[in-house]
Amino acid sequence: MARFYFDPPRPKPKRGPAIKSLLVRCPSTSRLADTGQTIDEQRWPKAKVKSQKVACPHCGAVHTWSKNDVILGRLAH
Repeated sequence: MARFYFDPPRPKPKRGPAIKSLLVRCPSTSRLADTGQTIDEQRWPKAKVKSQKVACPHCGAVHTWSKNDVILGRLAH
């Protein structure tokens, strides 16, 4: 099958559930820090998350976070 430069990009096939990483914003630097936790994106709206702590790689402090602080990010491979 030949492909030409003017062909539109082909959509990538979905591979299973959309797993997302839980990110929180550092209050000192405003940069996103990975909590080390992941979740299926479809389960996130009903998930219950207790207040937790994360050691921030950007400022070195320990931040407390809850579900309202989380930003779902793409999982780094």
